[in-house]
Formats: sequence, structure tokens, C-alpha cells
Amino acid sequence: MPSPLSRWLPVIAFWTFPLLAMLSLSPSLRTFLLSRPSLTYALASVLPTIMLSRFVAPIRYYLRLTTFLVGLAANAMFGAIMALPMSLVGKGKDNQWLVARSFVNTVAPLVGVKFRVEGREHLDKANPAVLVGNHQTMVDILYMGAVFPKGTSVMAKRELQWTPILGQWMTLSKAVFVNRAKREDAVKVFAKVAAKMKKNSLSLWIFAEGTRSASPTPSLLPFKKGAFHLAVQAGLPVVPIVCENYAHVYHAKAKRFNDGEIVVRVLEPIPTGGYTSSSADIARLTELTRDRMLEAIEDLGRKRQEQLRLAGGQGHGEGEREALLAGQAGRASTSGETASARIEAPSE
Repeated sequence: MPSPLSRWLPVIAFWTFPLLAMLSLSPSLRTFLLSRPSLTYALASVLPTIMLSRFVAPIRYYLRLTTFLVGLAANAMFGAIMALPMSLVGKGKDNQWLVARSFVNTVAPLVGVKFRVEGREHLDKANPAVLVGNHQTMVDILYMGAVFPKGTSVMAKRELQWTPILGQWMTLSKAVFVNRAKREDAVKVFAKVAAKMKKNSLSLWIFAEGTRSASPTPSLLPFKKGAFHLAVQAGLPVVPIVCENYAHVYHAKAKRFNDGEIVVRVLEPIPTGGYTSSSADIARLTELTRDRMLEAIEDLGRKRQEQLRLAGGQGHGEGEREALLAGQAGRASTSGETASARIEAPSE
């Protein structure tokens, strides 16, 4: 039978950290807080959760997820407010760049995520271009912010247009919405967007997988062909952008949201001058892009696996070691499928 001390120990630990934090404050700041009971009560209710989140993974996951979502809403509101004045001064096409940078600079430090971008110079070689990124989870919005270039807009599924706050900002910032259920509508949109991209020197970011993979291992889903039809119609290069698999940092099913670094790699632009809109050419361009991105994400995965293996050997990061083990098991069972996946040519 548990002793009385063992029952009270969690409660004591729960309140010890905020009390120590209060005592460590300067006398003037402590006086300021104590003179405002409502503020003190608010801090007293939040501090234990913040302190426990450093040690309890589920608490950390939900706290950081809430921070992420609140930050997303706040930056979307900021973007909506800035959309009109930026348009009036001729900077309307940089609105999404402004919000992307604001989001990563304000939210990433709060959730403990850092980004390292490789090959950023490739974005300067091809501007404008069709930027093709891999899609893992909603946290991809952070990696977009780390690499998102000026003069770029996003193509998104039409359902996002009706998302509160985010949808309104995306509409005001001239995001391109596509009805994926109606191929005829998508083709018409591509033709209009291609003309607009050439006229306004505008780049477009597209997640070619079309949906989140949510994979614990470095992999890619089959690619949709819309991005490549668009690139050929607009006569613009394709710039593949690969974010490493970040299950060691964020994984929803495991309730993991840890501190960590995420590497984003910008690959060499792929010219589209030698391609036509034929099914065979589009399939060839799609497969070439996917193969290069798959090679890059697997290379990043091998490097991360080695890093996590060494970290595990030193006794660091239980969540990271769990992600490593999941990655090893998943790679053994799915590597053949991932490496051999190919894009079927669209039916005429």
C-alpha cells in the first residue's frame, strides 16, 4: 500500500518549481506580481504546466501544439491586416513571404524547433519557379517559413479557403485554391495561374503529394501531376525542396513535440524546356522530380539516424531514440515499396 508521502510527492513536486521560480525573481518584479493578484493567479496556474512539460512528454506535446495553433492564428490575422497596405505599395505578392517569416521567427523558438537550410542559393538560380515540397504534417508550415522566398504564393486544396482566419488570410494574399475533386476545374485554374505567373514573375509552392504522409520514416507518397502540368505550361523550372523526416521532433500518434533541429534541403532546379504537356512527358518529369526528392530525404534520414544513434548511446533524448527505433523498423518493412513507387501516366 502506498505511503502518505508517495501520494503527496507529485503535488509537492508540481508546486515546487513555480515557487522556486517566484523566489528567484528580482524583488521589484516579485512586488509587481504580488500587487496584481489576477496576474499572479494566472501565472500560478500556468507555471506548473510549463515546468512539468519539460519532463512529461504528453504535457509538452499539448502545450506546444496549442502554442503552434495560437501562433498560426495570430500570424494569419497579421497577414490579413497587412494584405491591403502591402497591395497599395506594390508589395502584395510578398505578403505570404512576410507571414511565413513572421511565423517561423515567432513560433519556432517557442516550440523549441530550429531549422538549417541547405542549398538556399538554388532559389536564386530559378526565380520565378514552381516549388515542390514534401508534405508530412501541419508542422510543415514552419519549414516553409524557413525557406519561403519572396514573390511566392501557395496552392492549396479548396477546403482550406473556409478555415477560420487562415482561409481568410490565404484568400486576401492571393493563394491559389484548387478543387481536387473536379479535374476540369483544376486544369482551368492551372492555365490561368500559368499566365499570371509569367506576367507577374510569381513563384508557386505546391505539395505534390497532395496530402500529409505522417510517416515516421523518410518516405514520399506518390506525386500528383498538377505541379508539373503547371510548370510546363508556364515554361518555368521545378525547384524540389525536401524537409527531412522530423518524427524525432514531432509525431502526433506518439504525442511527441521535442526540441530539435530540422534540416531543409533545396535541390538543383529542373528545367522544363524540353517537356511538353503530353502524358508521357509529364509522367517523366514527375518521376524525375520524385526520384531526386526521395534520394535526398533518404540521405537526410541516414544522417539523422546516425546522429540519433550516437545521441542514444550517450543517454540523450528518450523520444528521439523511440523515433530512431521506429524509423529502423519502418525502413526495413517499407523501403522496397518506397524506393520502387512510380507515377502512373494519367489517362487521356
